[in-house]
Amino acid sequence: MKAPTTHLCILGLASAFLLAGCESAPARNPRTTRTVVLSPARPSPEVEMGLVSAIRVVLPGPEPGSALSWEIAANNARVLEQLGPIVVAPLPEAGDGKPVSTVSFYVLKPGRSLLRFYLLDPKLGETVPAATCALTVRVVDE
Repeated sequence: MKAPTTHLCILGLASAFLLAGCESAPARNPRTTRTVVLSPARPSPEVEMGLVSAIRVVLPGPEPGSALSWEIAANNARVLEQLGPIVVAPLPEAGDGKPVSTVSFYVLKPGRSLLRFYLLDPKLGETVPAATCALTVRVVDE
C-alpha cells in the first residue's frame, strides 16, 4: 500500500520542480543596445535593428507630482520582448535634471513592430492621452 503514496509524492515533487523552472525567463544578453529618444513634437522615427540586439526607448516626463505615467499602447510582442517595466528617472546625459521614462525591448525575430506610447492618468481609466509617442522598429536578419 505504500507504493502508490510514494509514487504520488515523487510525482508531486517532480511537478513542483518543473513548474519552478517554467517561471524563470530566459536570460537576454544583447550584443548591442540602441537608445532612441522620442518626443511628442517630433515625427515618429523608423529604426532598423539586427538580431541579438535591444532597443532602449527614452520618453519625456512625466513631470514630478503629476498623476501621469507612460503606458505601452502597441507592440508586436512576437518581434520585440519588453525587458521590464517603464521606469521614471532623470536622464544624466542631458544634465538638465528633467525626468524621463525609459523602457527596453529585446529583439526576438525578424519582422516589424510599431511601438506606441500614451501618457495617461491611470486613475481616470480610458481618457484622451496627454501626449503620444511612436516608433517603428524593423528587425532584419543580418
